[in-house]
Amino acid sequence: MIGFSMITKTRDGLPLCGTTDMRSEDQSEDYHLAYKDLKSITKRLSKFPDRCSYTPNSYSIHFISAVGLTFLVLCESSYPVVLAFSFLDEIQKEFLQEYERDKAVEASLRPYAYIKFDLNITKIKARYNNPRSLRTRLDLSALSQEIKILPPYVIHPDEFKYPGGKSASLTSFRTAASSERHFVSLDLYGWLSVGLNILCSLLNLTRGVSIMNDGHVDSLDSETFQYAIAFFLCFLFFGYQVYLMSCPTSMRKPLACATLGSICLCQLYLWEHRTSMQMLFHVTVGCAATFTIFTRQIQEKLPQYNL
Repeated sequence: MIGFSMITKTRDGLPLCGTTDMRSEDQSEDYHLAYKDLKSITKRLSKFPDRCSYTPNSYSIHFISAVGLTFLVLCESSYPVVLAFSFLDEIQKEFLQEYERDKAVEASLRPYAYIKFDLNITKIKARYNNPRSLRTRLDLSALSQEIKILPPYVIHPDEFKYPGGKSASLTSFRTAASSERHFVSLDLYGWLSVGLNILCSLLNLTRGVSIMNDGHVDSLDSETFQYAIAFFLCFLFFGYQVYLMSCPTSMRKPLACATLGSICLCQLYLWEHRTSMQMLFHVTVGCAATFTIFTRQIQEKLPQYNL
C-alpha cells in the first residue's frame, strides 16, 4: 500500500505538499529508514533521471520529475510498480490543473505552501490503496507498456550517501545503470553460436601451437612465424566474440563488426593453410556470432511490472 507522498521543487527539493495517513507509532523501522532515504534523495533530485525507483528495504520510493516539479511516493515494495507510477501521474496532472506551473516552480515559496492539495492526494491515495475498486485499471496498459520499454532508473544507495549515512556527491547514474543491465537468456541458436565459437577458438589455438612446435621456435622463418601469429589472433577473435555474446557492453555492435572483419582478414591470410570449406566454416561461425550479438536483447527492468 501507499504510505506517504509528497511534491517538491526539483531544483532545490523544497517541499510543496506532503501527506501521510499512518500514525508515527504504527510506522515500522523500515518505514522510518526509507523515509530518511526519501529526504536524502529530495536534496539531489536534479541529478537523477525523470523516472526513478529505489528499494532500500521492505519499502520502495518512486518518483517522477517534470516542469521543475518532482512527485514522490513511498510505498511497500510489494506494491505494483505500474500502479505507483500511475498514482504519481494522476497527482501530477491534477496538481498542474489546479495550480499555475510558473507560480509553483519559479516563485520563492515557503515549505508546504500547497498543503491544501493534501486533500486531493488523500482521495487519490484511498483509491490506489484499494485496487479492487480502482476504476482506472483498464487504463494502465499504455503506462505498463511504457515502463516495460523504458523502465525506471534504479538508484543505488552509494549515489546519495556513504555507508555511514553522510551525503555524497552523485556518481554518473548512467554508468550505474549500465552495470545493472543484463541479457535475456540465450536460446538454442545462441548456445549453438557460443559452442561453435569456442570450437573455432580451440582449433586455431591448436594450429598455432602446432606450427610453433613443428618449427622449433628458434629456427622459425619469418613467414611461418607470421602464420602462427595469425592462428593465435583467430583464437583471440573467436574468444572475444564469445565475450561480446555474454556481456552487454555499450559498444558491442561496432566491436562485433570489427571482430568479424578481423576474422575474415585472418582467413584470407591463412588460405594456404586451409581448405575452402575450412575457411567458409570459420567465416560462417563468425557471421552467426555477430548476428547473435546484434539480436540478443538487453533486459533492464524492475520486478512487479505486471498487475
